[in-house]
Amino acid sequence: MTMKVHAQIVAACLAGWIGMAAPAWAGPLEANRKLIVTDNAFTADKYILDQACIMVELYYRMDDDEGLLYDPDAPEVVFGRVPLRNLNAKTAEDSLAKAKGSLKAQLHTLAALPETEWTEEHKSLRKLFPATWTAEEISASTERMVAKRGMRRSFRASLENSMQYQDLMDSVFRAEGVPTRLKFLAHVESRFNPDVVSPAGAAGMWQFLKSSGSRYLIIDERVDQRFDPRASTFAAAKFLKLCRNYMSSWPLAIMAYNNGPGQMLDAVKETGSRDPSEIIQNYQAGGFGTVSRNYYAMFLAASSLGMKADALFPGLRKAMPASPAFKTLKLEHEWTPCQLRILSGYSTAVLMKYNPALRPVVFERNLPVPKGFELKLPMGLPSTQDLQFADLGIMGERSDGPQTRHAGAMAGFPMPRFAENVLMRVQNTLFSKRRSDDQPVLAYMHSQGLLDADRLALAKQDRILIEPHPALHAMIRGMGG
Repeated sequence: MTMKVHAQIVAACLAGWIGMAAPAWAGPLEANRKLIVTDNAFTADKYILDQACIMVELYYRMDDDEGLLYDPDAPEVVFGRVPLRNLNAKTAEDSLAKAKGSLKAQLHTLAALPETEWTEEHKSLRKLFPATWTAEEISASTERMVAKRGMRRSFRASLENSMQYQDLMDSVFRAEGVPTRLKFLAHVESRFNPDVVSPAGAAGMWQFLKSSGSRYLIIDERVDQRFDPRASTFAAAKFLKLCRNYMSSWPLAIMAYNNGPGQMLDAVKETGSRDPSEIIQNYQAGGFGTVSRNYYAMFLAASSLGMKADALFPGLRKAMPASPAFKTLKLEHEWTPCQLRILSGYSTAVLMKYNPALRPVVFERNLPVPKGFELKLPMGLPSTQDLQFADLGIMGERSDGPQTRHAGAMAGFPMPRFAENVLMRVQNTLFSKRRSDDQPVLAYMHSQGLLDADRLALAKQDRILIEPHPALHAMIRGMGG
């Protein structure tokens, strides 16, 4: 598309804004401001409210078939919308970038020309800026211009995704004594996606880096609790409370969640102020970029819309809670996923679903789950769809001798009564006609080191299907809730 055509697009998209009394953004600004919720804990002056209005425009007013051109550091300056209808993602981004470049060229020309040489188009463009601005300020604003596509569809999807976590988050935040409104910070961080990893290595719904997350979470090659919604939400609540203690206000605490308490304390020292707006406009240290300066406003917009979600986004799908009732067992011994499947009666898929902190490599390579890990399992007994014992692929583990007989009790699994007297039954079973009620006994004894892999293989060759025994169900029931 030629520069001339892009100039026509820009002129068309600005037509609805230009010609109004300056600033041209005043009408939409006021409409969006009415949607923003502030209170004694989450305050905002005019500057931050204007920032939040930009985000309301993107989150609520616009879908991805439109782009918005604006100055992120001077939120009263919004250049207008760019139509992107019927374009694929790449073409839309390219078109938006070219439209931005065309408008920048026109505005730089405006700033360079004396007012006596302005055309009618130049006079219209000048109305985008406050009347008191100089040519230098117009040129600087032009350089800061950003282009963003609307996000209404993705924001709605984020709200729907949040439904399965909101009860959990409310419960955790109340327990930690922090405002439940802070749950919407997870939209800014991850759009409530517990599996996301950023290019910088931040992971999970709350986007902890390994360095900051290790304060509250287990993070290693086998266990990474950043991916566990419950554990990471507790960590987020604790970290937010820590930030609040350092910064003495929730707006600064939210900014510290993004930048770290250390940098925000430096910002307070350098600016001599604890006013968020003063810091946003005057603190220029490295790492405190556009996202940092708009982070609190993004939270204000996301949380305000989230609190009014049913009215603003009718027909939202109400997802089931992501954390169904479960029972917990703190492992007192290392166990492989294969052993845990045999003992619990649940498939790999169920173990992975209830224990998202266990990394995929644990299941792929049958690595031991570390001692002390709190294993979560569904309440009640396994149903037939939970069981996947026909393809266990049991590793070739051998008994080290009679001393392993009580390994189950030492590992934290209560030893069922039948296990103490079952060894003779197992031996008889291996050399006589097999009965179906002995099948689970084989699996259990192998997991305890009382039956070596070779003999178990003999049993498997005769197509014995290893399934949970009622005694194992009783054992699981005793794990606690």
